[in-house]
Amino acid sequence: MGKTVTVRAMIDPKKKERVSRILSRLGINHSEAINIYYSLIEEYKGLPFDIKLPGGDSSNQNITPEVVDYLKESIKKNHSLGELLAK
Repeated sequence: MGKTVTVRAMIDPKKKERVSRILSRLGINHSEAINIYYSLIEEYKGLPFDIKLPGGDSSNQNITPEVVDYLKESIKKNHSLGELLAK
């Protein structure tokens, strides 16, 4: 693979454990999963899935304050994702 760099991420410990079990069943580790994800981002020139608000409505009229609060909190917790979405 040549040179490598370290990627750090803040992950909820319970989520990491659940994902670890899934990855183990798939026969891959976290580094391999992240490399797959990065390869897909590179191939798609973006995230390999759509990011949509619940309900699929493109207007903000049907978004509840709870959903907005959840999205804001999620962006705070995932600062890198928040920066990406802000572009």
